[in-house]
Parts: sequence; C-alpha cells; structure tokens
Amino acid sequence: MDEKKTRKLLTRLTVIVALISIALFLFTGGIVYYLFASLRTYTREQMQVEAREYKSRILKQIDNDFQLLHSLSTFLSFSDSLSRQDLVEGLYQTNATNNFVSMALFFPDGSGMIETLEYGTSPDYPLASSHPYVQEAVNRALSGQDAVSLMFESQISGDLVYNYAVPVLQNDQIAGALCASDHLEIFEEILGGNTVLNGNGYIHMLSDNGKFLVRSKHSIVSDPDMTSIFDGPYIAEDQKQSVRAAMQSQQGLFSTFRYEDKECLFYLEPMGINGWYLFCVNRLADASGALYPLLLVVGAAFAIMLTLSSFLLFYGYKTLRRNSKQLLHVAYFDSLTGAENMLRFTQRIDEFLPRRLPYSIVAVNIRRFKFINELFGQEQGDQLLCYVMQIIKAQMREGEFFCRDAADLFYLLIRDIQEVSIRQRLDDIVHKVGQAALSRQNHYEISLYCGVAINGNMMQALLALQSIKHTYHSDVAFYDEKLHQKERFKNRIESHMQSALQNGEFRLFLQPKMRLSDDGLAGAEALVRWQDASGTLFSPGDFIPVFESNGFCARLDMYMVEAVCRQLRAWLDAGITPVPLSVNQSKLLFYESDYISNLQALVERYRVPAGLITLEILEGLAADNMVDLNAKIRQLHELGFRVSMDDFGSGYSSLNTLYQLNIDELKLDQGFLLKSAYGAGTRRRVILEHIVQLAQRLSISTVVEGVETRENADWMRSLGCDYAQGYLYSKPISAAAFDVQYMHLPCPALP
Repeated sequence: MDEKKTRKLLTRLTVIVALISIALFLFTGGIVYYLFASLRTYTREQMQVEAREYKSRILKQIDNDFQLLHSLSTFLSFSDSLSRQDLVEGLYQTNATNNFVSMALFFPDGSGMIETLEYGTSPDYPLASSHPYVQEAVNRALSGQDAVSLMFESQISGDLVYNYAVPVLQNDQIAGALCASDHLEIFEEILGGNTVLNGNGYIHMLSDNGKFLVRSKHSIVSDPDMTSIFDGPYIAEDQKQSVRAAMQSQQGLFSTFRYEDKECLFYLEPMGINGWYLFCVNRLADASGALYPLLLVVGAAFAIMLTLSSFLLFYGYKTLRRNSKQLLHVAYFDSLTGAENMLRFTQRIDEFLPRRLPYSIVAVNIRRFKFINELFGQEQGDQLLCYVMQIIKAQMREGEFFCRDAADLFYLLIRDIQEVSIRQRLDDIVHKVGQAALSRQNHYEISLYCGVAINGNMMQALLALQSIKHTYHSDVAFYDEKLHQKERFKNRIESHMQSALQNGEFRLFLQPKMRLSDDGLAGAEALVRWQDASGTLFSPGDFIPVFESNGFCARLDMYMVEAVCRQLRAWLDAGITPVPLSVNQSKLLFYESDYISNLQALVERYRVPAGLITLEILEGLAADNMVDLNAKIRQLHELGFRVSMDDFGSGYSSLNTLYQLNIDELKLDQGFLLKSAYGAGTRRRVILEHIVQLAQRLSISTVVEGVETRENADWMRSLGCDYAQGYLYSKPISAAAFDVQYMHLPCPALP
C-alpha cells in the first residue's frame, strides 16, 4: 500500500472516529440531560405529593376543630330560663375540657363573654373589643358560615393565634357565635417533623403576601430575621411580580433558586383557607439521594470515555445490547420451548384488553403427558413440547399471541369469537400434533385437548379444559353457562364447607363389609355424606374433588375418624361388640406432621381400641417415598391401627407396591372386578387370581369392592378373596339405619 492510500485511509478513519465521538457526545449528553430532567420532575412530583399530604393533615386538624366546636355549640341553650351566669359557667366548663387558648360566645347585638384558662372569665366582653380578624370571623358565623380568621397577635398571650367561629342555632335561628382561638403549635407539630421529604427538605406556612406564619425548625435558608419569602434568596427580582400574582390567584407554583452554590427547588401549595400557602423547599442533590452524585460521576466518566477508540465504544455498546436482550429473554421467555412465559402473556393481555377488541382465551394441554415422560424419557417429552409450541406458533395470526405456562399447559389469545372458526383452528392444531407424533414418538398417539373462553379469562379457559380432561371423545370444550353454574356450585361448596364442618352437616354413612366364607358381617366402611340445613343431601362426587383440590379433605378426613371413634364408643356403651370400621385418609392428611399424635389423641379420648379402625390409603402415596410411607405405617401398627390400600387395580397398580408395603388389607377396585369377570378374556382373571394368592402369602386380607351379583361373590370366593362389599349386600346407609339393620339396636325415636 503506497503513502497516498495510507493517508487516505487514516483520514477516513479519523473522520469516522470523530463522527462517532461527536455522536456519542450528543447522545450521552442527551441521556444525561434527560436523566437530570427526569430527576427534577420526580423531585417536583415528590414535593407536590408531600406538600398535599401535609395540607391534608392541616385541613383535617381544622375540620376536627370545627366538628368539636359544632358539638360544643349544641350544649349551649339560649332559652329565657338560662341566665347569663349559667352561660358563663357553661363556657368555663366547656373550655376547661379542651385545649383552646380561649373561648368566647358573642350575640347578634354585639355583646359577648370570653373565657381563658390563664386569665379566667369575662362575662361582659363586647365583640368590638376583639381583634378585627376575630370580628370578621364572628360576623361570618353570625351570617351562618363556619369561619377561620387570619393570624393575629393575641392580646392575652402575645403569641400568634387564629380564631374559629361557628354559628349557634336555636329553633333553626342563629342565636350567637361560638369562638375558639388556638396557637399555631398544632401546625408547627405537623410541619416541623424531621421526616419531611425524607429529612432533607422542609415546609413553612405562609400568608397570601408571602410572610411566614409557621417556620419549620429544619431550614435550608437559616436567616432568622427573614420574615417573607420575598426577602430571601428564594425568588429572583424579575420573578417576584409573577409569584405574587400567582399567590393572589391561589395557584400552585414551582421554581428553582441557588443557595450556597447548590440548586434548590421550591413549591407553593395553596391551602384554600384565608389565602394561606404551604412553602416546600428541597435541595435537588438531597432529594435524589445517591442518584445525583452518580449522575455527576457518569458525566465525568463520559469525558474519559471520549478518549477511547470508536471500536471499543461500539463493542461495548453491542455487548450491553446483547446482554440486555439476554436478560429480557430470561425474564419473558420459556427456557425450554422459546415461547413467551406466563409473565409476558399476562402483560400482553393487560395491554390488549383496553383496546376492547373481540378475543378468546384458549388453554391447551397434552393428554397423559406425565406418562409420555415416563415411557419415553424426559428428553423426548421436551422435544414434544417444543414441537407443540412450533405448531401453535404457526397457527398464530397478526395481533395474536401465546405462552407456555408450566409442564404441558399452553395459553393462547386469538382474535376469533365464532365457535365454528375456533374449533376448526384448534382441530387443525390437534390434528397436526397427532399426525407428526405418530412418527416422532415411536407410534405412540399424541393428542391435545383445549378449553376456550370467548371474551373470557384464563381461569374460565382452564375450567373448560378440565371439563374434558377425562373425556376422550372431545378435544375442544367451550366455557358456557353449564360450566359457569359448576363454578358457582364449587364456590358455594367452598364458601360453606367451614360452617358445615362446625355445624355437623357431614354425616357418617356405613357400607357393610361381608365375609365371603359365610356372608356374615365382618365390618363396614365409613363414608361421608353432606346434608345441609335445608335437608339437601350431597353425594361425595359433588364435594370431595373440590376438597381434594383446596386441601380441605385433610380436615374432613380427621372429622370422619372422630365420627368413627364416636360410633364405636356408642356400640361399646350399648354393650354391643363393635365391628371394625375403615375410614379413608387423604395424602395431605397422611403426611401432616401431627397426624399420628392426633389419631392417638382421638382413640384415647373416646376410649376405643385402635385395632377396630382401619385406615384406607391410596396407592399413589407409595409413589412418593416408599421408605417414609412404611415408617408411618409402622408407627400406626405400634398404636394398633390397621392399614388398607384402597382402589388397587384402578390405575397403574404395581406388584412392587404390594410386596414392599407393610399393609394389612388390599381392596380390589370394582373396575378390576368387572373387567376381569366380563369381556376381558382370561388374562385379567389370571392376573386377579395371582394378586389374591400373592396377598394370601403375604398375610394380607383382600376385599373386593363393587360386588353387585351373586355370581360376582361366588367367583371371588373361588379365587380365595376374604371379604366383599357392594350393592349385593347393601348400599351405604346412615349410621342409625346400620345400627337397626346390622347391630340389632332399636329404631331411634322420631323427634
């Protein structure tokens, strides 16, 4: 490269560097200016808010004093039977119970009386003897108005005071004016605290001509001889006329001044009474705390930064921009799928709703996603979520957006409100996901289901989604009046469940458990029914799912344990040998820290053998921690309780669970019985037979639920099952009916 080309290149680089430096200077200078302007705006807003807060306190104090005077005026009577001496005495008693400097009572004819705590009572004190400001306030009161006088020097104490005056009525006619004067101490207490503007500023009270009425002890301008804001450094000479004009018209006003080489701000807030003002002053540097010096440091740092090369400046800018994008991505996007997260989705909904455009909220979920993870592993489950996100993203139109909330739940906001159109779009998503999943997930069929709330919210869409969670013939559900009624019914249940428990509305029902060997009574299962005050009986299917979702089932289960103890105690007291009772225990209750001690306390309180109570748990408890569950069962066995596993065979039951858990009883689900007995071939019967045999070898008694026919009972007896329970013998009946039918107690007398 020759010298000419080298110089040309250097010149070009110099121009580039110069232009970048100038642009950076202008840009940074604009930013600094904007920050200082924002700081000044923030400080002004802070001063205005705080000044109005103190104004509110003062006006509230004045209002309280007026209310007090009005209350006192009702005790003064001007009937012919009340002498002037009585009025003097009443005025003395009234002032003695309050903190006013003086109180006075004036009549329309100009006569009056005054009482001061320090100098006593003057029964003859004409209005003309009062200060002109007092006379003005009294005359306004005699015309029917509440009045506050201007500040004046008290003839009694020599201090600045102000006067309240309210009319006194008799038979709806103005009979006089009740007055009270007070020092400015109450205003000084309000304005003189060291917390004004976080301890950095101060507030004075001014008259309409700018003279100080109340001066704060905390002052930036410390000249004690200054009597007016127009005498000090606050207002420049060329601004005084405009400030006076603003104060005369009772306008608020901001301005700045310099004091001791520091920029200060002041704000004038009209009080709305007698032309008074609050005068709020603060240093800009003090108001901003650490931000002001920080801005100065930024300015100094900028001067140094100008010496750096354009490349380093550009590189730093790009790095900062990249990091900012990364932070925003972390805050607003799902790390797995790249979709927006719930935080961003709700923000976008908040931005969308004020536009009042038609829309629908859609909740989308993957059926049996938990088992997809278990069968194929989390990696393929994650790939499926990413693929579903891509399918949904491809279906979004302009103005629409979506998010992944958690696990396999997605929310969409779409602009369609016609059910046909919405269903077509969602069916297309469901079809594309299912079609691709056949090849992606080892031919495992992937299906989605969706809940839609037209012009609704996410909760309504989720309710619609949950309504078809276990309904495989439908992929799309719309929130409608039926779901609305279901939601209202749920709210009704939740709003009454506490009182129902306290009022004993949950009733004990018993279903007998029979021995298959001789059809004799072996025990019973305790079941709950809810009968409200109107006599309406709710089945468990109405309220148990709600209680399981909100956690109330734990309290109800313990309530039922107590009901079982009470029933056993009743049989013992009647001299009847009780039969064992089993009672369901939820997962929430079973793992409460005081569960064992509460059970022990109940059997001790009712003095019943724990061996008469069987606690029924679901197999799902074992999925969490087999070791902890066995430890809990061991503690229950030590107390004498028996433990049963309920609904075995209703889901994905495992023989590992059967031989690892130290349970006493196994309850076979009704569905297992029906599928094994009818239409399912030999395989299910073989499995059921081996389960019963395995239980026998492990010394675990077996109970089959849902026995409805004699054939069911005979078949289970042939397999070696111990007990049966179902409608063949009896449906669940009330405890009283059970006493009559099975315990041979007399029928209780009707109330």
